[in-house]
Amino acid sequence: MARPSVTDPRACPGPSRRSLLRAGMLTAFGLGLDDLFRLRSLAAGPGGVKPTKVKHCILIWMAGGPSHIDTFDPKPDAPSDVKGEFKPIDTAVPGLKISEVFPNLAKVMDRVTLVRSVTSPEADHDRAAHHLLTGYRPSPALVYPSFGSVVSKTIENTRGALPPYVAMPDAPIFASSGYLTPAYDPFAAGGDPNVEGFRVQNLTPPDQVTLDRLNRRRGMVKTLDGFGRDVAATTLVTSRDQFADRAYDLLTSPKAQAAFRIGDETPEMRQAYGRTTFGQSCLLARRLVQAGVSFVTINNRGANQLQWDTHAQNFPSIRTNLAPPLDMGLSTLLDDLKRLGLLDETLVIAMGEFGRTPKINGNAGRDHHGRANCALLAGAGIPKGAVIGKTDAKGDSPVDRPVTPADLAATLYTSLGIDPNFQFETPDGRPIRLVDGGKPLPELLHG
Repeated sequence: MARPSVTDPRACPGPSRRSLLRAGMLTAFGLGLDDLFRLRSLAAGPGGVKPTKVKHCILIWMAGGPSHIDTFDPKPDAPSDVKGEFKPIDTAVPGLKISEVFPNLAKVMDRVTLVRSVTSPEADHDRAAHHLLTGYRPSPALVYPSFGSVVSKTIENTRGALPPYVAMPDAPIFASSGYLTPAYDPFAAGGDPNVEGFRVQNLTPPDQVTLDRLNRRRGMVKTLDGFGRDVAATTLVTSRDQFADRAYDLLTSPKAQAAFRIGDETPEMRQAYGRTTFGQSCLLARRLVQAGVSFVTINNRGANQLQWDTHAQNFPSIRTNLAPPLDMGLSTLLDDLKRLGLLDETLVIAMGEFGRTPKINGNAGRDHHGRANCALLAGAGIPKGAVIGKTDAKGDSPVDRPVTPADLAATLYTSLGIDPNFQFETPDGRPIRLVDGGKPLPELLHG
């Protein structure tokens, strides 16, 4: 699905001596951050925001579509070709059982709500991801903005040093700004926070570019500005210094640098999250929330991009590779947010684009299944230890309280104080509601 073009004549004033030199300065950082701030300034945030104690959201995206039956909705009484190899285990909530592959999460289920009846007609990775990450079914005419991009546009404080929307290590497909300007795309941290000497790409100047050298380059640009401009005076042109200053402040901000400096954590804390890419991404997400970042997406994709796409060898893959990092990282994240007093002001969501077929295929795997899916939610004052919805005896489809992606979107926005009925405008001026007919789940808003 192609991204619709966004045309803004103000964004293309033409190159100048100053802009070329400025580009040279920013190329040393690897990112045109002043352009990012410029775009955000041109796309001023709308209204539709109400005060709320919930200030942050951490979305854990289980790329590829996890099997609901083998994770949070076990079916021990189903036939053997449905129930699979894993046994259900007791949790901290009496009567609530989840898969044995999550022993640590079982201990903290009294802090979460499970939605066991998420349902969507989409069972293609791209289409389903668009549906779950935006609340809209995909359209050939328009790509809709993701949750993080909407949050970035509505509640971002553009004067802050840190980006309002961060993805680690990168953004899932359709976790970007859609028909909004690229100003609201996520800042991709890049790299692997589990490696020694981890550095966030685009936030740390190359080793050969010292702060003194950076200051000299910046001073040279300011000096040349005094000789006049070779483009017509416009709001964009006259504000370029401000944008460049913001980019400079971000790249040199002690607060920004400290938030991403995961090596400052104790060895014990890092071990508690698990010395895996996912575990350390959870720890980094906690640090970013502590520093004030509004929305963090952890793309739990693995080396193959869609690691939960278990068409073959579903059970050894989950038992050995997929479940242990999630079990350790997510359970510790919930503990840590609670310890720091951040859980009530942070919404945590873990989900993928769809569930997987109840019947095990000939390759000992499960295939795509949009009709039944699970989502785990915690924090933000939602009820603790609750279960919403139910699937049938084989986990094929909901039989109680079906929840659509639009319902989840409306719930997320409402939790963060954003009116899901608020309207953005497309580049051609057409008003579009934030959510396509979904309604917030009242069970999750009055805990």
